[in-house]
Amino acid sequence: MMRRRRSAGRSRRADRTAGFTLLEVMIAVAILAVSLMALSLTMIRSLRASHHARLMTQATFLCRLKFGEIENDFVVDGFKDDAGTVEKKGVFDDPLFKNFSWSYTMQKIELPSEDKIQTAATKLIQDKQKAGESAAAEAGGPRATAASGSGSGGLSGGVGGVLGPVKQMLEQGIRRVTMRVLWNEPGLPEQKVEVVTFYTDMRRIPLTPQLGTPIQPSGTGSTTGTGTGTGSTTSTGTSTGSTTTR
Repeated sequence: MMRRRRSAGRSRRADRTAGFTLLEVMIAVAILAVSLMALSLTMIRSLRASHHARLMTQATFLCRLKFGEIENDFVVDGFKDDAGTVEKKGVFDDPLFKNFSWSYTMQKIELPSEDKIQTAATKLIQDKQKAGESAAAEAGGPRATAASGSGSGGLSGGVGGVLGPVKQMLEQGIRRVTMRVLWNEPGLPEQKVEVVTFYTDMRRIPLTPQLGTPIQPSGTGSTTGTGTGTGSTTSTGTSTGSTTTR
């Protein structure tokens, strides 16, 4: 009887120590909940980043699409507006891109004034001449300050005569286009992709700009030729030509 009582007491003690207490279960559940919450936040952020990357890719594609349309218009009609700045905006016709909108700004480039360009060019020429003079002085060679001064004056004068026509050519024939594609995402401010490019219309650039006093021809001449080409040189093949001047 004593042995049976002892064995029963031991079994009851073993049953009490074999399971988990309520506090241990609650701690384990709390740790699991925190881990699952951190994992879910990581997955949500990953999905948002993936969604944002997909929208960025679509916006870049749409931006290139609009640039293609603008380029086609320039090829056919050229620069139709001489205003300093032209702004246009709209939406895409494709229902797949109904959440996107576009806007672009076309600007006529403005170069620095002729005086500023000429001053910078003159300063650059003078710096190069000073560097050459210092190198010649170190080598023990003669100095030619008067000649260098006259040379810089002539070069600056020549640059000044060219700057005006070249500046007008560039401003008339080049446009700066800034394209923007905009869209909205939940929980974020308005997103956009902005791309800047430059277009050139050669029809706006004269082929023979007036770079000063035009040179008048001093004589008359005539050119005759047969075959597939004409010119002042004779080449082997089917093209021949001759030029006579009186």
